[in-house]
Amino acid sequence: MKSHGLIHEVALDTLKIAAAAVVLAALLSGLPAKAAQESTAEADVTGVRIQLDNDFFASGGKRDRDYTGGMAVTQSGRDVAQGWLSLDPVLERLDALATPNADDSVVRHARQIGLMAFTPGDILAKQPLSNDRPYASLLFVSNGRVRVAADNRNAWSSSVTVGVLGLSLSERLHTAIHELVGSDLPQGYGNQISAGGEPTARYTLARHYLWIANPSGTVDVKTTVQGSVGYLTETSAAISLRAGRFASAWWSFTPELTDYIAAPTPVETQRARPELYFFSGVRLKARAYNAFLQGQFRDSAVTYSAAELQPIIAEAWAGVVTQLLEQTQLSYTLNYQTAEVRRGTAARGALWGALQFSHTF
Repeated sequence: MKSHGLIHEVALDTLKIAAAAVVLAALLSGLPAKAAQESTAEADVTGVRIQLDNDFFASGGKRDRDYTGGMAVTQSGRDVAQGWLSLDPVLERLDALATPNADDSVVRHARQIGLMAFTPGDILAKQPLSNDRPYASLLFVSNGRVRVAADNRNAWSSSVTVGVLGLSLSERLHTAIHELVGSDLPQGYGNQISAGGEPTARYTLARHYLWIANPSGTVDVKTTVQGSVGYLTETSAAISLRAGRFASAWWSFTPELTDYIAAPTPVETQRARPELYFFSGVRLKARAYNAFLQGQFRDSAVTYSAAELQPIIAEAWAGVVTQLLEQTQLSYTLNYQTAEVRRGTAARGALWGALQFSHTF
């Protein structure tokens, strides 16, 4: 189909642009420069971020499948570490076990509440589609931490997430959105992974290194290695850049940690000047388990075995951040991920867009 060919071309262009931008930034920036020093104090409340993901933002309504949409609200500051629904005490203990010798001088905190939804290509079919991606959803709450080393060139980020798979909330929201825009209504959520609800959890840990930090605040490049255990069990390596005009800390923007929806990264309060910058990157994953495709303990109408899934997955992204008001920013990201399933209708790449509104206090 013509639309499928267009989506494929856009996805390939995204990969090429992201990879080329990383290389170009490295060539133009020269030797690594000293990173700027930051204040070590964290305020009680530093900011809030609202994220909306949808394949509509990437295809203009020409597709509705795979990671079809998500939404999340992230709060950051000292208060979220102790507040209602906080998982930070659990996260602190897990981090102490995973990185007992980490020498970090600055700790930032974040909490996120969100919902993710996945569908097959044919959302009108009521029966299970055994050769396509299953319906799946996750309602979750997550706490995140960023621990920045004294040299301001190394940082650890981590998160712990608990949630419920298979709730009907995703169907109601998906239906309401399609009624609003006049699209076909999804019919097959009764076949979703763990239909009726099943608890799940995940722990992630990532190590960041600021490779290039232009002293004028126009280019920085970082590398990230990450591992996670839980409903997504995987390891990954990424390189990402941003180029333009920025003043926020290098660790505060982490598109390389987007596992479908973005990670609970603290909102940075430092705004020495209005920001306008382009960002891009690439990431390679080695994945061992994906509950959204393989299910968990409950029986599901459609699942895949590990042998039917791709063990290596590549990702690319590109986007822009712009200042709307003095303390408010808007970012847009175009995300592409290679196929997760080896064969059948589901053996296709995923493409979606993300909008983020961030406000600092």
